[in-house]
Order: sequence, then structure tokens, then C-alpha cells
Amino acid sequence: MTPTLRDVANRAGVSVRTVSNVVNDFPQVSPATRATVQAVIDELGYRPNLVARRLRTGRTGVIGLLIPRLAEHYFAELADAVVTAARHRGRSLVIDQTDGRRAGELSPLDLATRDQLWDGAIVSPLSVTGDDLERHASTPLVVLGEHGASFDLAWVGTDNIDAARDATNYLISLGHRRIAVIGDQRGPGGETGAMRTKGYRAAMRAAGLRVRRDWVVAPSGYDRAEGAAAARRLMAASSPPDAVFCYNDELAFGVLYALHALGLRVPDDVAVLGWDDLRDAQYAVPALSSVSVSRDAVATAAVELLLAQLESGASSREHLVIPHEIAARASTAGAQSDKHPLAKGS
Repeated sequence: MTPTLRDVANRAGVSVRTVSNVVNDFPQVSPATRATVQAVIDELGYRPNLVARRLRTGRTGVIGLLIPRLAEHYFAELADAVVTAARHRGRSLVIDQTDGRRAGELSPLDLATRDQLWDGAIVSPLSVTGDDLERHASTPLVVLGEHGASFDLAWVGTDNIDAARDATNYLISLGHRRIAVIGDQRGPGGETGAMRTKGYRAAMRAAGLRVRRDWVVAPSGYDRAEGAAAARRLMAASSPPDAVFCYNDELAFGVLYALHALGLRVPDDVAVLGWDDLRDAQYAVPALSSVSVSRDAVATAAVELLLAQLESGASSREHLVIPHEIAARASTAGAQSDKHPLAKGS
């Protein structure tokens, strides 16, 4: 039987009006009462009648999340974090996979705007332009990722140049001098990889270290197979690296696999550093060191920035930069999980 407002009210020991105030995110509820009611909503699996809510308030209580690929672990974990952040604010989430294509990124927004399916959307674009998204100015939006960092829209992300510089300096501080990177990108949609390479080159240059052309690898994808293939090429070179910095953990997992198959020890022969600090990173063998940008922080900031636009009725151009850390594990330092002092925000 589908739970009702009254079921939630009875279980929480409050009035139906109080539950309604929580569901609709009205301010006249104490934090303690809101937490109690939200816990019961989660326990019972209560979902509001969206049609009735829209007729009553002009809003659906639904947020859209547009991401490139759910099969990529980073985006799956990000989606999970956004679902949790939205639920804590009494909102439901609709997730759409865009495959990074312009049509895939615009079609859901066109449909949602026309049919008023969402109150607003959080978008991680790879192909659209700022002008494309400006067409949807009537729908509150928050943009994630480096492709949208230059858009004149609300944005949440990290400083990729600074984080990559810190990651490279971390490897240098451990005594590594022949540092290769896997994940360089070029062109529209490749801003993330390009910025990380810029930070890497800046750190190497500042340390007086050479960057060989074949140490900067631009894979055709950011998956484990590409990481493994890149590692095999790097290790077969006349001057193989003594450290490999991967622009995501999936690439790094592939590198660990290839190095093991080649009989190389990590980190004794080659250190490996990833990016994203996926949940699987601490269970790799050896445990993977990784640049960490809290997905919970990204998700919470994006949801709050979107709801602020809804509550004020005004669009936002605010850019929020989420701090980064370096989760140092056995793949670089032979150490247990720790936050390295070069990390920002630690």
C-alpha cells in the first residue's frame, strides 16, 4: 500500500500540515522536526503526488540530472551523491544519460521546459555551448565539469590546473623524476584533460624536469583497457617513466593491471596516481592513491545552488570551486590511506 502524508504524520508524531511543510521545503519547520519527518519519509518510501503539487505550488519537486555515461563509475557515484543531496532537501531526481552528445544534452532540457517536468536541472555537459544552455534561461540550471566552467551560468567544479600541479608535485616530493601522464585531451569536450596536462607541465617545469613527448598520453577513452594499453606502451619505451599520473581512477586501475602483468612492482618500480578517489580505489592491489574532490560536496553545492535559484526566482552566475585533496595510499608511498600535506583544503 502506497504511504500517504497522514501515514508519515502518524509515524513521526506531527500534523499532516507539518509533513506538507517539510515536503514542500517551507521554512516554518524547526531543523529537528524536519530531520525527524524526513527520516520517516525515507523509511516509508513516501513520494508526493507531483501533479497535485504542481497545481498547488507551481512546482514539481523534481530535479533533472544530465550526465554523460552512467556506466562510468565516477558518474554513477556522482549521481548517487546528488540523489542523496536532493532527498535531504525533499526533492526527487530524474537522471538522463546524454552520451556526451549535443542532442542528448539538449533534448531532455527542451522536453522538460516544454512540459514543465522539472523545476530545474544539474547538467554535466561535453558538447553544448553556453549559448545553447542560455536558451533555457527560464529553467534554473547548474553546470558541472570543466566544459561548462566558462559559461555565464551557475557552475560547480574544481581547479583542475591547481590540483594537477599539486598531484605532480606530490610525486616529485617522493623522489620521482620521470613522470608520465595518461588522459590528455584536445578540442571541445576535452577541457578537463587539457587543464590537467597544463598543471602537470607547470609543476615539471618549475622543478626543472623534462617532459618527454611520449610521456603525455592522449587515450581514446578513459577506461581500464586504455589505461592498460597506455602502460604497456610507456614501459616499452627506451626511457620508461618511474611514475604514472592518470586523469581518472579507471585508467589507473588498467595501469595497475598492466604493470602487474609485466612483473613490475608498484610503487617500488613505478608509482601510480589516479584521480576521482572512487570507492574501489582503496580495494585495488596495491591500494590506489588518488586526487580526491568530494562528490558529496559537489552534489550538495549543486543542489543548494539550484534550490537558491528556485527560492529567489532569479538565475545565478555564481561559480563554486570545491577543494581537492590527495588520498595517499600504497600505490605511491607504500603507506596507508592518508591526506598528503600538499593537498588543498585538508
